[in-house]
Amino acid sequence: MGSTGTYYLRRYSLLVPGSTVTDGFHADLNANNGLAQNGVETLPRMRYRARLGWSNGAWSVTGFMDYQSHYYHTQSSPPNVNSACIAAGSPVAGGTFPCLINNYSNIQPPWYTFDLSMGYDTGDTPANDYLKHVGVQFIIQNLMGIHPAFQYGPSNTGRTIAAFDILKGDQGRTFAVTLTKTW
Repeated sequence: MGSTGTYYLRRYSLLVPGSTVTDGFHADLNANNGLAQNGVETLPRMRYRARLGWSNGAWSVTGFMDYQSHYYHTQSSPPNVNSACIAAGSPVAGGTFPCLINNYSNIQPPWYTFDLSMGYDTGDTPANDYLKHVGVQFIIQNLMGIHPAFQYGPSNTGRTIAAFDILKGDQGRTFAVTLTKTW
């Protein structure tokens, strides 16, 4: 059992000598059609990985939980949100009427994934030397098959076109088998 992680207090950066020092965890983003986003975190502040394991002789099982805290992405917002529509309930942007989506913000929710590893190691038990210390592990990453949350990101904002947070993998659940031999 154990855990390892990082909690960031501040992340100062200076783009050009003499310019203003910025903090990546306390930024003012452009308003989303009137909805202010001041002093928001533009990077995940906390990340950790916890594990819980069991072993009995040659057998072992270990479960992992990965966590990444919420943050606000810096991409632009969709054009038809937060009272920027030309007709009531319209998806067409450009006016002062209520839109289909109100109170849209760039917040990305926390991210939880779970991994599982099950293994067997022959140790010194086999009579044949070639079969001694052979390990087999079956690994499932992203056990629940979680996909990243929606994120609006048109191609003109310097990113790949995708309807999800591209900082997180969208491969879903993956399986792996590892075979090792210790001489």
